[in-house]
Amino acid sequence: MKLEEILKDIRSDRIKDIIVDCDMGADGDDQFACGYALASPDKVRVLAVTCAPYNDNSHETVEWGRQESADIIEASGAEVKYGAIAGSPDYITRRGGPVESRAAEVIAKIVREADGPVYSVSTGCITNIASALALYPDIREKLVTVWLGLDGLDSTTNTGEYNYHNDIEGGKLFFELSENILLVEAGRTVAPFRRTDEEIEEQYCESPLARFLAKRFREISWAQGLWDLCAESVLIIPDACRFRITNVPIFDEKGEICGFNENKQMISVNKNDHARISADARERINGCK
Repeated sequence: MKLEEILKDIRSDRIKDIIVDCDMGADGDDQFACGYALASPDKVRVLAVTCAPYNDNSHETVEWGRQESADIIEASGAEVKYGAIAGSPDYITRRGGPVESRAAEVIAKIVREADGPVYSVSTGCITNIASALALYPDIREKLVTVWLGLDGLDSTTNTGEYNYHNDIEGGKLFFELSENILLVEAGRTVAPFRRTDEEIEEQYCESPLARFLAKRFREISWAQGLWDLCAESVLIIPDACRFRITNVPIFDEKGEICGFNENKQMISVNKNDHARISADARERINGCK
C-alpha cells in the first residue's frame, strides 16, 4: 500500500481489522490498550490478541500473557475470532533468525484471509511480527504494523527503549522486511500517560472490564502508566495524533540509528493529544457494559 493510502484509510470511518500484539504483563498498560481496542467496535475489529515475550523467561511470559488476554476478552464480552494466542517463545536476537510460533501462524492466516489491509498494533517487542514477515513473505503487502517503539528517530540511544531492547535484531529485521510501517515514537509520546493506582481506580470503575483492568493494574506492583494507549489511539482516535512521512532508519552493529534509507519511507507519530486519548479510552472502557 502507498503510505498516503494508509493514512486515508486510518482517517476513514471504515472499521479496521486488527491484531493486538502485546507484551501483556510487562507493565500494566497492555491490559488497558487491549481493553481500549475491545471496547471500540465502531472503530476496530479485534481478530486476535497475540502475546510477545519479554525479559528472559519468555516461555512463561507468553503463556501468562495468553491467559491474561483471554481473561480481558471475557471481561469485555467481545467476540474475538481467533482469541488469545501465545507468541514467540524466544527472541530473534538469541535465535539468529525468525521464531516459529502459533502467533506467527495466526497472523499469516488472518492476513491471507482478509479482503483488505490488516493492522497489527504492537506494543511490545516486535518478535511476532518480524517472524511472521520473514516466515510468510506473501503477507507483507497487506499487513500494516503500528509499533510503539524506539526512543525517537532523532535519538542515538534507542537500544535502551524497552520494546526495542528486548529483541534488537527483531526490530532491525522488522524495519528491513515490513512494507507498511507506522512507528509511534515511544520516547516522544508516552510520558504524559503515567498513572498511580489511586488514579486508575478512581477513573476506571464503571464497568466489569474497567474494574477488572484497575484491579490488575494494582496487582502488578511495577505498573506505572498507560503508555500503550498511544498505539491503539492511532486507529481509534487518529485526529489526536500527528502523522508524518519520513525515511526508515538504518541501524549500526550495536542497534543504534546511524542513518536513514532514502529509498524506503514509513509513517511516524511523534506527538499526540494525551488528554483526548486518555479521556476517550476512559469513556470507552467504562462504557463497555
